[in-house]
Amino acid sequence: MDEQAAKLEIIRTAREMLAKGLVQGTGGNFSVRCARGMIITPSGMGYGALTPDDLPVLSLDGRPLEGGRKPSVERELHAEIYRRRPDVKAVIHTHSVYATAAAALREPLPVLTDNQAVLFGGEIPCAEYAPIGTRKLAEHAALALGSGSGVLLANHGALCAGSSLAEAAAKCEMLEIFAQIYFLTALRGGGVKLKPEEIQIEAEDMSRRYGQR
Repeated sequence: MDEQAAKLEIIRTAREMLAKGLVQGTGGNFSVRCARGMIITPSGMGYGALTPDDLPVLSLDGRPLEGGRKPSVERELHAEIYRRRPDVKAVIHTHSVYATAAAALREPLPVLTDNQAVLFGGEIPCAEYAPIGTRKLAEHAALALGSGSGVLLANHGALCAGSSLAEAAAKCEMLEIFAQIYFLTALRGGGVKLKPEEIQIEAEDMSRRYGQR
């Protein structure tokens, strides 16, 4: 995908996630890896009015390469993940309601469903707290994410990474659903967590049998 196409996909995805309530107002941020570094959403601009020219292109060390708009304050968060994870092609950070509530607990999101075992491979970790837009937040998030695809950001929100923007968006949507399930089960005293061996079996089995080959 060339940079222009990537910018259009970011805008389309951001608007879809806004419509689903996974981002609110100008909150959250979206990026895609590109040959020159990354394309990221601008700071403080509503998704409905964005045009491709509004999306800055940055090197992975933070240098502006193209675009006159100020990039997201969380640009270091995205860049740090790209630097540590060559396999990651897209990153989305949200403030979706249930995932953010889970992040405020500063605990991993336990595996209460086989779907979470399959999609995330286990519990969703929570990164150590750090202020918005700081180097510390980027480091804590990347460390907690590890080789996974989803992480809670303490008292802040959530982040998902993927091999494509569509994959990262789907992970964000499912993370929000799993967080909602967690709080619903808490109303009845908490759900029964899957055991590590059950998580492994589900993840390995569905990786062989699910989807088109």
